[in-house]
Amino acid sequence: MILITRPRAQSKNLQLKLKSNDYDTFQESFYSFTYNRRKVACNANEYYIFPSINSVESLKKNRQISKFRNANILAIGLQVKKILIKSGCKNLIVTTPDSKSMLKIINSPKLKNKSFTYLSSNVVNEDFFIEAHKKKLKIKKKIIYKTISIKSMSNKLIGYFKLKKVKGVVFYSQLSVKIFIHLINKYKILSNVKQLHIFCLSERVARPLKEYKFNRVYIAKQPNELSIVSLIKKSDVGKV
Repeated sequence: MILITRPRAQSKNLQLKLKSNDYDTFQESFYSFTYNRRKVACNANEYYIFPSINSVESLKKNRQISKFRNANILAIGLQVKKILIKSGCKNLIVTTPDSKSMLKIINSPKLKNKSFTYLSSNVVNEDFFIEAHKKKLKIKKKIIYKTISIKSMSNKLIGYFKLKKVKGVVFYSQLSVKIFIHLINKYKILSNVKQLHIFCLSERVARPLKEYKFNRVYIAKQPNELSIVSLIKKSDVGKV
């Protein structure tokens, strides 16, 4: 069994792909989102960084996305680009696969003196801002939605862990990893999960697991779903 820790709406494609390859899956959201209702200003001279699908969804729910149709936009992730275009945004200057690549672009001679706004959650990629500060880039955060961590696991999932039915876990974010580590300590099931095969979207996502001495941690070659599926298939764990 492969545990998927993303919210249900974002897990559907991954579940379908794994099930079509005879993998047994279990989905339990480790976090959820709420979207702000406040107005968001859009300045023609500003450059807006969209780091996630939820940054777009928040503006859509709040009926603010139309303001950004001609804005200077930088997208992190192909899926973010697709939803921006579908929402009517026309001026996508650049799309990168991850935050690290985005920093390189922003630090280029053409852009480094521009002013940027990072449209984000209350939970952000702090590594991104640490590096941006070192490079003296002008990037300010604008929180437009909230990420809420779960406080407990379902009894069903705890039971699966104790019976060692879960063979692998997929993590797309460092937040979900930190929630996982907190909860396995809360329920005293570390010994039940120490030998799990853990599949991570990036090195940054995997970092807390390695620090916690998990030794079966695998990192996708590219930060996308296709690469995650390939990683799981290569390990050949969790099949029905």
